[in-house]
Amino acid sequence: MVLSMFVDADDDRGEDERVLAAAIDQSLLAAELGFNPWYTEHHHRGPWHSAPLQFAAYVAPQLPPDIRLGFGVLSVPYYHPVRLAEQMNLLDQLTKGHALFGLGSGFPGIEPASAGISDEYHSSGAAARDSLEVLERLWDFESGDEPYEFQTGAYRGRVARRIVPGPYRRKRRPTIIRTARTNAAAVDAARRGWPAFLGSFGADLVEQAEAYQSTVLTADHPAEVVDECLRFATVDWTGVVLSENERELPDLIEQAQRERAALRAKLPEAARQVAAGGPRVISGTPEQIADKLFYLHKLGIEHLLVRFIGEWHGQTRWIAEQSMRLFSEQLIGEFDRGSREQPLLALS
Repeated sequence: MVLSMFVDADDDRGEDERVLAAAIDQSLLAAELGFNPWYTEHHHRGPWHSAPLQFAAYVAPQLPPDIRLGFGVLSVPYYHPVRLAEQMNLLDQLTKGHALFGLGSGFPGIEPASAGISDEYHSSGAAARDSLEVLERLWDFESGDEPYEFQTGAYRGRVARRIVPGPYRRKRRPTIIRTARTNAAAVDAARRGWPAFLGSFGADLVEQAEAYQSTVLTADHPAEVVDECLRFATVDWTGVVLSENERELPDLIEQAQRERAALRAKLPEAARQVAAGGPRVISGTPEQIADKLFYLHKLGIEHLLVRFIGEWHGQTRWIAEQSMRLFSEQLIGEFDRGSREQPLLALS
């Protein structure tokens, strides 16, 4: 996850260019090291993740052809569904199917209101559910079908011809990965044939993975849908730090967390509450992290979203970069142990 939840604490217009350059720099290094760059979406909280689809379209031609781009996650209620379907399909075409679209509700606070969405409609989850239902209908719609009319809590429309372009190579839709806050949400994603984020938001990973996988395998999906679900069901490691010297890990964590806290202390109170808490840290030597990767394999997890701690735009960039390089040099191959095929790693 590039720039790992960056917050523009100083809100200085003069910083926008520097922060955008840092996000591009980390994206290109990530791809060079074999990671797939992933992008968040946030609004009024930093200059680069306000339009992640456009940012990804700029970065994509600069990446090796085998590297994927991902989104963790696009805030679907903030888009008119027709415009979002068009943009996702277009990026899917331009990257030759190498885009992975995480989809979710988006952050609470000032973001929904700026998109014309009420707090109640957003926080209930209805805004995301309604948008996803419309997107599914749009991806299925063909010219010649009866016109499709829709209305969500924020948008309405009438569609008489198919969305163009279609997804890459006549797929039904681009590859999407749905957030799943509960086991019921994971099971619902499995029934629909959607990959999902598993073990997030405090959910028990083992329990949720078992419920998701068993539903996928018994839902009478076509083989290609089952394969996509099992390949791209995603675990999110929210704060990772590596060192070959186990004894220095506590100091690295402390340095990174101290700078993170200092940057966010400059935020207004409402924004500080959104940014509070920090990531759950997963630390270790490459050998220790390899054991954790093999454990994910035993759970049937083939896709990992990694967020390395350390402020890429600050003094602790070296901590994040050291972890990235160690992971690349010693662990990407380890993630192949026991898998059906070489899985893909996403970078934070």
